[in-house]
Amino acid sequence: MANSGSKVLLAALVGVAAGIGVGMLIAPAKGSKTRKRLKKRIMGIADMMQDDLSEKVNAFKSAFSREEQDELSREEQWVDEVKKKEGK
Repeated sequence: MANSGSKVLLAALVGVAAGIGVGMLIAPAKGSKTRKRLKKRIMGIADMMQDDLSEKVNAFKSAFSREEQDELSREEQWVDEVKKKEGK
């Protein structure tokens, strides 16, 4: 059983090493350029996600604010009704 596990681990390590080697051979650009390009893409995705999150937070705030205003309006109406009933 242990022998089988070590074979799997060895195969995985050989596969990772082969993948790294092939990647280095067929890479379209130098490592520094690739890292810069990757960083730029990641930052773009992060900015896009931040903008999307900001929009959702603002939408939630405005929906909550509208709901809060509606509730206050209903409370004011209820208070007015109670005052009318007490005044009679």
